[in-house]
Amino acid sequence: MKTSIVYFSATYTTHRVVGHLAKQITEEITEYDITNHAPSKEIIIPKNELLIVGIPVYAGRIPEMAVDRIRQFKGERTPAIAVAVYGNRDYDDALLELSDLLADNGFQVISAGAFIAKHSIFPKVGAQRPDADDYQQINVFASESYKILNKNLEKLLPIHVPGNRPYKIPGSIPIYPSGTKTCKECGKCVELCPAGAIPKDRPKEVDETKCIKCGRCIVVCPTQSRKFQGMTYTMASMKFNLAYKERREPEMFFARYN
Repeated sequence: MKTSIVYFSATYTTHRVVGHLAKQITEEITEYDITNHAPSKEIIIPKNELLIVGIPVYAGRIPEMAVDRIRQFKGERTPAIAVAVYGNRDYDDALLELSDLLADNGFQVISAGAFIAKHSIFPKVGAQRPDADDYQQINVFASESYKILNKNLEKLLPIHVPGNRPYKIPGSIPIYPSGTKTCKECGKCVELCPAGAIPKDRPKEVDETKCIKCGRCIVVCPTQSRKFQGMTYTMASMKFNLAYKERREPEMFFARYN
């Protein structure tokens, strides 16, 4: 089955997760990276193909800028798999929001999964994840999804995914990444910031009105000069690390037959 994968992946982890998932199902894969740009035109995924969409979870929701980009993909009762990747705290309403969005766009969500990765703001939480056990669970998820794909999709009931409607209102704390004195002002973070939040003439700084705290500027910095820092961050980090140190496991949901 020809498969398209769509992902918003600031720190590249969501891309790894959905890429690994897709390879367990098919070798014929088309990728759409919507992290920095929306597709230039509407893309139709035919009914006889598969769509896999992966998003990171930011404060329990889909990244706001990703929503309109996902809406560029339209289905024809096309089977789809929804994937949320989160930093070991909770995925809240994000997986439900993604499943609803895909259904509204003409896709039939056959399965949905929530997988764990290193937290993008507090990296001690979920450190080294996804690990070997996580990838094994992704393999199981792929296998069960593949079984559904080989049956009569017309008899599937709408999938049930945890979450609430209306979706939660995301919270926020005033912490943002910035450059340290070792910054060489190479402009890599300016070029790759999904939100355009780093001034070209002042790359050590950040426009707090635009920053989505995705962590991309940190992972792409060639001198590791960009980070979350300051007393507010230190205090928030201590509290967060303590509250969410217990390992969470992937959760998987599958559409059932009538």
